[in-house]
Amino acid sequence: MSHDHEENFKERRGSLRVDLESEEIRIDWQDNTEKHCSDAAICIDLSRKGLLFEYPKPFVIGALVAVTFNNGSHAQNTVKGQVCRCTEHPAGYHIAMQLL
Repeated sequence: MSHDHEENFKERRGSLRVDLESEEIRIDWQDNTEKHCSDAAICIDLSRKGLLFEYPKPFVIGALVAVTFNNGSHAQNTVKGQVCRCTEHPAGYHIAMQLL
């Protein structure tokens, strides 16, 4: 990679991102009829302010989602966020969340 190219390539995030290499997570949310929904998804990456996961169906912008890591284990941890982006990909949708 040339020095000029390196200068043009800058990480835009203010905090580090953790690549979770497709870790399975549990997601919980309410659908448009306010019915509680829960399913498995794949976490792509996590930062201090946000999270990106893959899911077969789209989410609406603004949806509130609880994400649980290590579901059912002594190391279980849940974070909550709001969907800020949803883009279609070959394996489904990439859903970006801003953590609350």
